[in-house]
Amino acid sequence: MERNEFIEFILPDIEEFIEQKNWYELKTALSEWPPQDLSHLIQSLKDDQKIIVFRLLPRDVQVEVFSEMDFETQERLLHQMGDEEVRNVIEELEPDDRASLFEELPGQLVQKLLPMLSNEERKHTLKLLGYPENTVGRLMTPYYVAVASHWTCREALEHIRKYGKDAETIDIIYIVDSSLRLVDDLFLKDLIFADFEDTIGDLMDGQVLYVDAYTDQEAAVKIMKKYDLNVLPVVDRDKILLGIVTIDDMIDVLDEEQTEDLAKISAVSPEIVGAEFLTHLKEVSITEVYQSRVIWLIALLLMDLLVGGIIQGFQETLTRYVVLVSFLPVLIDTAGNAGSQSATLLIRALALGTVKPKDWLFLFLKEFGVASLLGLTMAIGISFAGIIRGGFQIAKVVVVSMLVNVVVGSLIGLSLPFIFVKLKKDPASASTPLITTLADIIGTGVYLTIATLMLQ
Repeated sequence: MERNEFIEFILPDIEEFIEQKNWYELKTALSEWPPQDLSHLIQSLKDDQKIIVFRLLPRDVQVEVFSEMDFETQERLLHQMGDEEVRNVIEELEPDDRASLFEELPGQLVQKLLPMLSNEERKHTLKLLGYPENTVGRLMTPYYVAVASHWTCREALEHIRKYGKDAETIDIIYIVDSSLRLVDDLFLKDLIFADFEDTIGDLMDGQVLYVDAYTDQEAAVKIMKKYDLNVLPVVDRDKILLGIVTIDDMIDVLDEEQTEDLAKISAVSPEIVGAEFLTHLKEVSITEVYQSRVIWLIALLLMDLLVGGIIQGFQETLTRYVVLVSFLPVLIDTAGNAGSQSATLLIRALALGTVKPKDWLFLFLKEFGVASLLGLTMAIGISFAGIIRGGFQIAKVVVVSMLVNVVVGSLIGLSLPFIFVKLKKDPASASTPLITTLADIIGTGVYLTIATLMLQ
């Protein structure tokens, strides 16, 4: 049984402990649970029970559990806590986690929480909040270990022992000059095995990867993935070391970006209610789900009305050859499916950075070849139905239309993401329903035009 299934299974027992006010047994039962599972448990409880279980946890565990929760649950708990409880939790949160929380909370609540922080923590939080949304500056933590190049290895190790316990990670040590500019980085293991009297400068290789605080977080994910990094330093325009971002933050970013892309590909608007609603669908209200879906559906409906207008324009042909109508759904659906395949492959390649906008012409020609083969295969497949239903004359129309429609649909699917990139929009916005609808419109016109010309 998976852990989440276990939590759902044991949930009635937890609720019974709460109803019976059996606090000792409940506290004992939860004492060995990891923070991630405790977070999932609290989020699964009723609103009035969440704060009860949260208060039973030790203070250091509370902070870890709180940082694992979704923003909606965090906000509910903050409203139910006393001022001292709130201060204890938010003061101990990592600066990047605290900044993410404050970013989501109402302004009035943020104004109430900021004075509860110490001067140093408030300074860090406001600094993080000052960077644009979705930049690395919002994710970085100022807790890292830095040493000077002229120090001996002995001095550096003493410094790490003294200050390293508060760092996010000490696997990598950063080397800075007298102005705190980033000079290099150093693996802790290399420092440990070096001679104590060697200087840090003796161990430097002059190669260090870093990002600007205004770098888009998705770009930072690609850098960390490309170079297999667990941590990445963040600098300002003068290369002064500001903080670091770690792999756990980047995994959250990757999940968020993939969720957002999935929503856009499906013609859902995550920007209206936030991409989180896809992963917390049970908690999202009917109104929010409706708002996220209705805009695209209305736009696609208006586009689909064009199909009816095209069909009306070919009434004479359809009246003489009624059998043509029976092939219309399969022709346009196959074209739409081919376009969706093409777009999905391209959007993923663009997201991974393996394809660039400059590759458009090469991929267009390549897709034309692939689509021609696919169209020919589909044409052969439908030719038998064409002969059976309408004879060789109708079969010729259907075969040619299938070949042309698959090629056109595939090229539409390939071109739209590139067009969105050119317009500086997310290529994932070239959604499957949009491609299918365009394929319906163009495919209907192509099919009926070919039929009219070939059957005259």
